[in-house]
Amino acid sequence: MKRICIDISNIIPGKGGSGGGIATYALNLINELDKIYDPATTEIICLKHKDFKGIHAERIKQTCISLNTQNAVIRVFWVQIYLPIYCLLYKIELLHRVTPELPLIKTSRYVCTLHDYMFDFYLNNQTLRQLMNWRQVFKFKMFRFITYSSLKISDLILVPSEAIYNETIKTNDKFKDKTQITYEASIVKRQPPAPRPDVTEKRLAVIAGFYPHKGHLQVIALAEKFIANGFTNFTIDFRGNPAYKGYINDLSIAIASAKLGDHIKFVKFDAQASLQNIYSNYDAFLLLSEYEGFGLPVLEAQANNIPVICSEIAVFKEILGNSAIFLPNSFDDDIIITDLIASLKNPEKLKEYIKLGNKNIEKFSWGKMAVETYFNYKNCLGIKVLS
Repeated sequence: MKRICIDISNIIPGKGGSGGGIATYALNLINELDKIYDPATTEIICLKHKDFKGIHAERIKQTCISLNTQNAVIRVFWVQIYLPIYCLLYKIELLHRVTPELPLIKTSRYVCTLHDYMFDFYLNNQTLRQLMNWRQVFKFKMFRFITYSSLKISDLILVPSEAIYNETIKTNDKFKDKTQITYEASIVKRQPPAPRPDVTEKRLAVIAGFYPHKGHLQVIALAEKFIANGFTNFTIDFRGNPAYKGYINDLSIAIASAKLGDHIKFVKFDAQASLQNIYSNYDAFLLLSEYEGFGLPVLEAQANNIPVICSEIAVFKEILGNSAIFLPNSFDDDIIITDLIASLKNPEKLKEYIKLGNKNIEKFSWGKMAVETYFNYKNCLGIKVLS
């Protein structure tokens, strides 16, 4: 019997940062593993924060942690001292942390999930780096060090996309043999929302935390292009976790400067709102992000029967294929804008992208992700598995 511990104690949904997509990943990982793991060969224990709700696993043993692991000192104690001792005391043979932060002292086999290289992206991007104060720069450098240290010590690295796999191999070719892709997924497809009374005004949504890389400024530039090309009957809602208050202030200034106050609105963040309720208000979803590790919101939009308009970054091309409208970084070519406006005004075109989105999300499943993760666990532990 091999004992596996999955530590999600530092994940608190609704708190921003690792409370977003990583929390969704952690929640579905535990719930889906509970359905498929073999209790004859493995025992799985989950260490979770007491405020982490939504886990309904019946076979996986859950231990609630009340420590504030968001506190730097407590976090170091938890990861570097408590977890190694815990693994020794409870004879843990494989420790999986859903972020790349592992004990330097090795007392079992280690697995980490690497969701992206966001710290590198910010530190290497001069424009984004200028938005950071010295504390943020120090924090990002510290977490970059922790990430790379964890990747070196880890026996298995799980990544959510080929894009992140390629970044990992580029970082260190020695990671190739221990890095595995386990694609994330969307929620189950919803029924189409009831038609909105006003079908002439196009309502678009940017549903993303307020981080500078999420492309809000690009959306403002797009709105200006809409108006310059005679398309004025639209509104765009910015809604998401208010992670960077200074960034929100910068966006407000940019909206006012462009005189777009009637077209772009901020919607108050509501951690309790359901995705179905949020998406039912919109005709299309916008995400002009500069960088993502996977991009759960684009699949969530498709699962809620909303056509997706997004940036043409590698990971979006990978997971969306031909099921979305891709926009380049620059809107200098007016043909791009006029084609997009024509698509937004054409109900049949939007329905076509909804159908393509419905077909696309069938490729992704949290259950499949759990099966592949468990397969990788057993390989890492030396348990014979059927290929």
